[in-house]
Amino acid sequence: MSFDWKEYVYLAEDLLNRGEEACLRSSISRAYYGVYCSARNKKNYQHYKPRRGENIHRIVIDSYKNSKNREEQKIGKNLDQLRRSRNHADYNEDWPIKKEYTERAIIVAKQIIASIL
Repeated sequence: MSFDWKEYVYLAEDLLNRGEEACLRSSISRAYYGVYCSARNKKNYQHYKPRRGENIHRIVIDSYKNSKNREEQKIGKNLDQLRRSRNHADYNEDWPIKKEYTERAIIVAKQIIASIL
């Protein structure tokens, strides 16, 4: 049985409830990866091997953003937003983490999950 990436979104909620900065940052990261991997697999990119200079995250996001389907375009936009938040949370120690940012990330993640299922 393969891992269900939605479990990361549930973990993100648990981390949010702990409230410490490290948990809030990790929560945003898990919310992003939960939906990114679900969206990636939905597009059958789970075994794609990026060529030199390619970024699989960008490929997946752009495949949604550039879709002719409006719902997929919205998924792409939200996934891109989540990725930016995840990058701030994971790499920018000066980014002012707030519980509201984390709550918003989880809401967006749940919306994406609901759209791709």
